[in-house]
Amino acid sequence: MGSDKNVLIVEDEDEWRRIYERAVSSQQPGQTVKVARDLTGAERLIDSTKFAVAFVDVGLDISDDHNVDGLRVMQKIRDTGDHETSIVVVTGRSGQDVLPIARDAIKKYGAFDTIGKGSAGPSDIRRLLTGGLEAYRSALASELMDARNSIRGIADPMIWDRRVTDAIDFKGSAKDFYGLLDQLFGEYLPLVNRLGSEHAHIDNQNKLVYGNYWSRAIGAGMLICFGAAEVFDKGVKAISADSGVLSSSGDSVPVKELASHGVRGAVFIVEGSRRDEFQAG
Repeated sequence: MGSDKNVLIVEDEDEWRRIYERAVSSQQPGQTVKVARDLTGAERLIDSTKFAVAFVDVGLDISDDHNVDGLRVMQKIRDTGDHETSIVVVTGRSGQDVLPIARDAIKKYGAFDTIGKGSAGPSDIRRLLTGGLEAYRSALASELMDARNSIRGIADPMIWDRRVTDAIDFKGSAKDFYGLLDQLFGEYLPLVNRLGSEHAHIDNQNKLVYGNYWSRAIGAGMLICFGAAEVFDKGVKAISADSGVLSSSGDSVPVKELASHGVRGAVFIVEGSRRDEFQAG
């Protein structure tokens, strides 16, 4: 699980969509493939999910030879902050405008590579997918997506660390604390805050830290919480009853759990969450 499992295909022709889907599925069976046939659909998917590799056709209207909505899709990917996504520029065009479009896409949008429909086969798609995934993972590692920073918001790091570790009775070093957070929800990054919320809640009474986020790694809303092990279940049940995010009966099943240094943590999928309930990003 994680954003490196997500592949986007933006293509207006049914036959080519099927070719891409088959090639991706046969090369990387564990990948999650999302498909859009036009600019609007692609923008919706990009808002919801971060993609490792995006195959984007330049022209997204088969009846209009001048359509370049694919370039707008590439712009959307970069404007959203997904600078690591490996964009593969696809074109079925011929003529003098092909090379300038491909060259500009590589220069302006940092495209990973280009491919022409006239010469592309499944093996070419698989090769580009493998290379794009490797480039994405390398770029992601260099970005150092930090779990702690994704939930502390604008709070001072040192002050926030002390407040949190005191509240949850954490028994370990700062390195241990950061490692726990990475293990708990690092695979769900990047996270988007709920509208009106800038950071995780620190609940001293229940010895719990929690927040409701949209995970662009899996395209779903989730509740992340961690706190003192001896009162963790009680605390989760209390915040569920107060916020209504989870079932107040306490029967929600986490998709991830861990325990370390006197702390327990859990990640829950929040059913019924919508992307527009969360901030842009």
